[in-house]
Amino acid sequence: ALNLFYEGLSLSEIRRQLQMSYKVSPDDSTIYKWIVRYSKKASNTLSSIPIKTGLAWVADETVLKLKEKGGLNVWFWDAIDDKTRFLLASHISESRGTKDAQTLMEKASNRANKTPSIVTTDKLVAYLDGIELTFGADTKHVQAKKLASRDGTHLIERFHGTLKDRTKVMRSLWRKGTARVIMDGWLIHYNFFRPHRALKGKTPAQVAGADSPYKSWKDVVEKE
Repeated sequence: ALNLFYEGLSLSEIRRQLQMSYKVSPDDSTIYKWIVRYSKKASNTLSSIPIKTGLAWVADETVLKLKEKGGLNVWFWDAIDDKTRFLLASHISESRGTKDAQTLMEKASNRANKTPSIVTTDKLVAYLDGIELTFGADTKHVQAKKLASRDGTHLIERFHGTLKDRTKVMRSLWRKGTARVIMDGWLIHYNFFRPHRALKGKTPAQVAGADSPYKSWKDVVEKE
């Protein structure tokens, strides 16, 4: 159920798959509870496992629409390592300012346990001070006029394409709190459980040398 959810199926589609494959039909609320429970568990376990990343990162942001307050727009920020494709950090905010860019950089730096040599972003002004405040002169900031015009930035574009596909069926995105749980779970799925063709069938976590106790969502569920 967890794997199907993070691969893009809605709760009702998951229920139908479980019925066809296992002759069981849990209601949507039960499936949702599984997703929240084990997403939190996986995130708590895997979010601090040491990784070995490169020194060139790419950062970007995209807008998501929640259902609360008549359709609240929030910004989803992310930073990815160019070498391993490891998604270092994500951040959700209602604003799109310097503090948000700085928060993203701080999270990425804490996750990688290092300072990057270069960070490539789009032309959003918030990154100018956000990166400067976080890393000072230790990091070169490259602003691409268009994300597709710089090496590495296509990684973020592909990620956002996948993310947008994911949110089309993410019926649980009612509130920011819910969104954070689901996005944290999807980050785990992306880094640890989903092989990447560009990485020759390996996951970003494997390329980054992460020693994970889980190889799949099945492991997360079984290893209580």
